Amino acid sequence: MWIPVTIAVASCALGAALGLGGRRDHSRVLVTFAVVAALAIALGQLLPDALGGAGILALLVFAGAAVLPSLLERGVARVMGQERSGRLGLELGYWALFVHRIGDGIGLGIYGGHEHAGHNHVDVLLALAAHSVPLVAFMTLAFVRRSGAAAALWRVAGLALASLVGIGVPAVVPPAIFDAAEPWVTAGVAGLLIHVVAHDWAPQNQPSGWGTRVVDLAVAAAALSLFFFGGHDHHGGGDVRDRIEAALLDLSLDTAPALAIGLALGAVLTAAGTRLPTDWLRRGGALSQAMRGAVVGAPLPICACGVLPLADTLRRRGAGPALVVAFLLATPELGIETFALTTSFIGWPFALVRLVAAVALAMFAALVMHRAATPSQAHDHAHDHDHGQEDASPDGSFFARWLHAFDELLFHVAPWTVVGLVAAAYVQAVLPAESMDALATGGLDMLVVTLVAVPSYICAASATPLAAVLLAKGMSPGAVLVGLLLGPATNLATVGFLRQRYGNRATFIGLGAAVVFAWAAGALVNVSGLPVEAAASAASEHEHGAVAIGAALVLALAMTRSIWLVGLRAWLTTLGDGLGGHAHAHEHDHVHHHHHHHDDECCG
Repeated sequence: MWIPVTIAVASCALGAALGLGGRRDHSRVLVTFAVVAALAIALGQLLPDALGGAGILALLVFAGAAVLPSLLERGVARVMGQERSGRLGLELGYWALFVHRIGDGIGLGIYGGHEHAGHNHVDVLLALAAHSVPLVAFMTLAFVRRSGAAAALWRVAGLALASLVGIGVPAVVPPAIFDAAEPWVTAGVAGLLIHVVAHDWAPQNQPSGWGTRVVDLAVAAAALSLFFFGGHDHHGGGDVRDRIEAALLDLSLDTAPALAIGLALGAVLTAAGTRLPTDWLRRGGALSQAMRGAVVGAPLPICACGVLPLADTLRRRGAGPALVVAFLLATPELGIETFALTTSFIGWPFALVRLVAAVALAMFAALVMHRAATPSQAHDHAHDHDHGQEDASPDGSFFARWLHAFDELLFHVAPWTVVGLVAAAYVQAVLPAESMDALATGGLDMLVVTLVAVPSYICAASATPLAAVLLAKGMSPGAVLVGLLLGPATNLATVGFLRQRYGNRATFIGLGAAVVFAWAAGALVNVSGLPVEAAASAASEHEHGAVAIGAALVLALAMTRSIWLVGLRAWLTTLGDGLGGHAHAHEHDHVHHHHHHHDDECCG
């Protein structure tokens, strides 16, 4: 029994040492390892284990654990202040990990005993230890930042105690009792880890010197390897993990050619520049302004987080609600790279419908909001025009501007594309074929998609592979179109921006108009029998040619270069707004000065 006890205590001690070391000058290495390892373990080990034991319903527990703490924190923040609300999510994560450590202790007690099938199962014991160390390190880091080193050490002691309690459980309680609940607990731990990572994501300066960059990449690679190699087969999680990895590879190769072409063309568009004179922003009626806002915004390669300051710049320079809202809704819905991906995964007819519907939805919602806004709200820009902004357009050759634009676009699109591919791989691996047929037959799929899409941040490019998988699983094309229209255009940040600028009444009327239009477009697609040529290919493995493999390698090198330039954690802060983190707003200007260039290119 001394072997499992030693492993339990040593893994907590090592994790605590790594977490406390994160406070010193070499913290970027330790923090990067702890954060990336926590993400890799949550998505590569814990969630597959939960799915293997509880089935697809474990995804609901995972999603709830990832999202509900943020909603609770917002409510607590209104009543008790921001500090207490921030601590709530961390406490939930800690106690979920506490219960999970009891489960790990039970595993150590079972597999560390000589009586278990006549073997010590050293491989399983080491796997349990390897996945425990980064989790304890990450939780230690989080509590050090919140409460100091002493409080963090008490928390680590609690986790060690939980493991010791778990080791003793098999001697007094039949393991089957805990086995029934363990998959659900594991799913909750995975979701809460995602929440804590996003919530406590710390801003990070760019790495200095090639040595720091090499170490940063090496540590990130070591942590990420836990996603593919760190798991042990528990509750059938190994089989689920294998299917997810195969689907992820297949979808990545499917995505690579279209994404590479789209990024390159989007960079060309940005490098060429699109300067809009102030008079052009103000002239014309509401219909003309809505049309201009949607047409100008649709092809721009700008994410939902980047479009908010751009829309506010347009408003301050004299644009009316119709132009601002149309631009705000159309811009994140369909860039060039998204159109290319849609054509590749679902076929050009659906891609064309998506383009037209995105522009039309933005115009329709903008016109409705223009009518709903009061005169003072429609013209509140009259006294805060910004005439003094200097020209910050990038200098140099066209290639230099193109490379800068490509780096910018990759910086914002690539992390969300990875998220989308991982989500699509999970759905493809665990969702049974034709499992969405019942929802589609009853017409409920559009309602379900709307409830998920409206409040969420959904990147248009990253959602496309997932959309193809859902089509192959039986979701109706109309429901998929609804998700692709509403997801990128509407999220809590966008709704908050519109409420602040144009008031609650105009905002919710406009949001309702967008939902009604999306449903009408979805219903029309369903009754028209629109062909979705490539959807089936997303649901099964198939051979990939040299073009797909070459494009994937080029994108992998480009992402590595981007991470080399800014550091992995800074690169991943692009996910901050969508996941509820707090560092995102501070990172753009320090990493790529994203807002300044786009403000001038679009609104000069």
